[in-house]
Amino acid sequence: MHLILTGATGLVGHAVLQHCLASPAITQLSILSRRDFPLPELPPSANGTKARVIVHGDFTRYDDPGLVESLRGAEGCVWAQGVSSNDVSKEEYVKITHDYPMAAAKAFAPLSDKFNFVYVSGEGADPTEKSFTYFGKIKGRAEAHLLSLPSTSPSLRVYNVRPGFVDPGSNGWHRNESFLRTSVMAPLWRVTMPASLISPTEELAKVLVDLASGDGRAVKEGKGVEAEGRTLRSSVIRRWGEVWGTATEGEAKHTEL
Repeated sequence: MHLILTGATGLVGHAVLQHCLASPAITQLSILSRRDFPLPELPPSANGTKARVIVHGDFTRYDDPGLVESLRGAEGCVWAQGVSSNDVSKEEYVKITHDYPMAAAKAFAPLSDKFNFVYVSGEGADPTEKSFTYFGKIKGRAEAHLLSLPSTSPSLRVYNVRPGFVDPGSNGWHRNESFLRTSVMAPLWRVTMPASLISPTEELAKVLVDLASGDGRAVKEGKGVEAEGRTLRSSVIRRWGEVWGTATEGEAKHTEL
């Protein structure tokens, strides 16, 4: 299966990258990035040619025929690109958090007969935009607008995934400022936050890739599942991770959550 990934140099995106490289089910991975970067060391079982970095400068446009052709046949995308609302202006935050994924979902929908677009949102996202936080309003706006797209693009299936505190664990390939801040706070959050609000990167990556590559049957109505199975809260990520820990990959994909 051919998947698209953004945000591969970030905490969540890198975990997704590692999972895709190790998964035999993912035969091709197209990584859209503003800049080129070296891929991590591949696991022994990985196909050394299946991942490629495509330098893409404008995430609001996908009108380059060469780019479109290189992505044709892809069946899913994990949109892990993001930035803290404290690090950029409000206008830039809207552009990165809302405009970029909206443009991509519209452009990617025709790449195959069925295309899964998985948006990495966050706990606190509010689709009604009544949240007191700017993060909650804009993430919620992106969720709502993405969920409206399949009405005009029948091939598109959208999933919003809301991790809580993203626990990096031993995932320390990159040492950017965001990773360092998260690592410093991780020991405190592990003992003070409910487990349902903590999203270990390995578990989160499995959920994101499973949604991007699956047929949707693993998502059932239940606690933490909203929007008719299209929005998954952090508690679902933990339950999914527990299923993965006790079942084979194929079994986990068809287990009710």
